[in-house]
Amino acid sequence: MKRLLFTLLLPLSFLSCREAPKDFSSVSIGMTKDEVTAAAGEPAKKNELAVIDVWVYPQADRSVIFRKDTVYNIVTSSEARIDSIETSLERTGDKVGSSLNRLGDSLEKTGQQIKDKFRRDTTRN
Repeated sequence: MKRLLFTLLLPLSFLSCREAPKDFSSVSIGMTKDEVTAAAGEPAKKNELAVIDVWVYPQADRSVIFRKDTVYNIVTSSEARIDSIETSLERTGDKVGSSLNRLGDSLEKTGQQIKDKFRRDTTRN
C-alpha cells in the first residue's frame, strides 16, 4: 500500500514544484532584467551588442532590448513590425494632410485679407 501511495504521490510532488507559467504580456519598457526574467522567464537566446542586450523569446514572438539594465524597447515579429509601420505612416499621412488643409485655409484667409486691404486702399485714392 505504501509503495502504491508513493508511486501516485511522487509525480504529483513534481508537478507542484514545477515553475509557474510565465506571462510575457506583463513585460514593459522600464523594467529591469530581473523583473523581465521573473515575468517572462529566461530567454531562448541572449545577444550582447555594444551598449545593448537583446533577449529573444520565440515562444512569445518578441525580443526585448535592454540599455544598461533597463528595457528600452520590445520588438515583435517582422509581420507585426510591418503592420506597426503601416499604421504609423497612415497616422503621419493624416497629420500631414490635416496640416496642409489648415495651411491652405490660412493662405486663403490671408489672400482675402490682402485683396480687401488693396480694395480699400485703391478706393481711398
